[in-house]
Amino acid sequence: MPTAVAFSNNDIALIAWTFEKHLDGCLGFEVIQIDSAGKETPLPALASFAGQPKDEHRTTEQAPVQKFWWKDLYAQRGGTYKYRIVPMGGTPGALTPLAGVAPLVSNTVTLTEKRPPFEVYFNRGIVASQAVIHALGDKADVNALTRRIADPKDPIRVMLMGQLYEGVTSLLDRADASNGTVNAALYELNDPQGLEKRLQAADHKGKPQSRHVILGNERISKTKTAPAVEDAHAKNRANLKAAGVDVIDRILGDQRIPHNKFMVLNQNNKPVAVLTGSTNWTSTGLCTQTNNALIVESGDVAARYMDFWNKLKADVDAAHGNQNALQSPALRTWDHDSDAAEIAKPIDLGNGATIEPLFSPNTKGLLPKKNPDAPVDMKRLYDLVGGAKQAVLFLVFDPGNNSILDAAGMALAKNPNLFVRGALTSTQRAGNFAEALHRGGESDHPDETNLHVAVIGEPGTPKKKGGKQPPVQPDYRSIPAGAITADDAFGAWEKEIYKIGHAIIHNKIVVIDPFSDNCTVITGSHNLGYRASHNNDENMVIIRGHRALAEAYACHVLDIYDHYAWRYWLKQDPQIFGKPLEPDDKWQERYISGSDVKSPEMHFWLAAAGVNAALSPKSGGARATPAGTGGTVPSKKSPAKKRPAKKPPAKKSSAKKPSTKKRPAKKAKAAKRKAPAKKHSRKPPKKRKIAAKRKKHR
Repeated sequence: MPTAVAFSNNDIALIAWTFEKHLDGCLGFEVIQIDSAGKETPLPALASFAGQPKDEHRTTEQAPVQKFWWKDLYAQRGGTYKYRIVPMGGTPGALTPLAGVAPLVSNTVTLTEKRPPFEVYFNRGIVASQAVIHALGDKADVNALTRRIADPKDPIRVMLMGQLYEGVTSLLDRADASNGTVNAALYELNDPQGLEKRLQAADHKGKPQSRHVILGNERISKTKTAPAVEDAHAKNRANLKAAGVDVIDRILGDQRIPHNKFMVLNQNNKPVAVLTGSTNWTSTGLCTQTNNALIVESGDVAARYMDFWNKLKADVDAAHGNQNALQSPALRTWDHDSDAAEIAKPIDLGNGATIEPLFSPNTKGLLPKKNPDAPVDMKRLYDLVGGAKQAVLFLVFDPGNNSILDAAGMALAKNPNLFVRGALTSTQRAGNFAEALHRGGESDHPDETNLHVAVIGEPGTPKKKGGKQPPVQPDYRSIPAGAITADDAFGAWEKEIYKIGHAIIHNKIVVIDPFSDNCTVITGSHNLGYRASHNNDENMVIIRGHRALAEAYACHVLDIYDHYAWRYWLKQDPQIFGKPLEPDDKWQERYISGSDVKSPEMHFWLAAAGVNAALSPKSGGARATPAGTGGTVPSKKSPAKKRPAKKPPAKKSSAKKPSTKKRPAKKAKAAKRKAPAKKHSRKPPKKRKIAAKRKKHR
């Protein structure tokens, strides 16, 4: 039956729908936001049909969505919404609701961080966007942006960090309000006017003596022109000590990173809650990298983290200043045994949810060059990813070899019906997924035209004996982050800033089967590869059976993937991704033919809605099953669109518009290879400024 489903996190809402059959005469869908007061607002969209002016203000009523899901980037944090999906017919420029087809109305969602017993926060840390460039006066000035994110009151900083500062500092607030204490293990510290003041209790009634911080070092390797820097944030460390905070120096040597970012709240001398996630305590961590922060309200979980904190401190004490004695056999053995015990008997959170707090380094020694042992935490990750039934979604920085990329690639090779999507910072590692896909024995899907599991840039001819193949390029399901350049956008956009520092995507997130009762979320500081388990101080949590949390993380992963996938495809094939909306109903054939659903996105959303849908006989007869039963979906490229700046959707035409949303277009054929279908793209407007007065990205 026709269905619409909405889900959200603290930052955005995502809406998906299906009519389960081809709609004759449908040119796309109007998406209407309905708030708790009943106010209806068509969501903005600056697409155009061929021949229409490109700089007119449009909504999805005039520029309908030609796919079956959409993101609401205009919803307000704390707001409650549902969505009406209206099929549109008629002709371009004269659209009307499609006769004989009733609109769909979704369930109600609220944008909130609260997912008891969790609170989960995401930032808006994407600098590769037109919103950031316009806020900088249409200049891709890294130095100017660096200065502005250092000022806690600067609107660009407020826009980019969203609610993340609130999440990262919330346990400090609670400790100060209740005469509690915090025990933290942090890696980087570089936000003098913001996070550092808060940690010092300099801007609050808290006492610095209530903070106990194991502070690791960021080590910068030597170059041909400069010596190695052992502690890049030595000045910030000294300032923290001078403020009266109890600081334990944990200075690791080359190839090892004290990479934790966690904090335990103690009240009445008992651990009650813990903060983990990917966010370093820096202005870049808040603002120019995508990051998350997770608070777990559980005394049992907080106690496990407190045990780990004490082991780290004991490791420092036992070393007596000998750097080579750190990460001792005693610490490594405790980490390994603790991890094994948690995997064998996870902590029960109630209502069917469990959590496994895992710690590193948990191997006998540093990562060897050849034949590394499988760390206990990574073996658990591989097993869970390999058992996925619906989907594997991920965001990573640079996981190295033997990582989530390999696990996801092998899982897809084993089960081509998995919906796999992910994005990462490292262009070097982006090919690992594709290589793992083939190492796992990928086989062609029976319906090669639409569902072939192909690798972008895959060589089209067999390798000649003794010859070299071109390097394996990223697969479209696991793409590196990128940015618009001056040449990419046909003069329609301003050049974007690619990144500040080393990281773009800094999350460490895996989501497995998010719409199932067996859903899994993996996050923490761990970079999700063997190197982290062997060489680094790390923490990872594996949370199972908490669907509300899984949906929040899935929302974030798909949002970030969607943003960068469009930029990836624009670079790969700008002509395809610059085409206007299609003028007839044939766009639906990418998703559905007659009554046969053939798009992996459709099956993914059907699973979200708890709807059964038969696949085309060509696809092998797999079915998408109701959420909670572990359905499967065929694999194919996800639609992607350009990310607009957030602002209230109800602005009048006098307000300037958000940047154009892009969505993939037709299937493109590369020479001697089959690539995934490239879906319809919305043509960009001419160069113009977008209003600086935007919604404050919450």
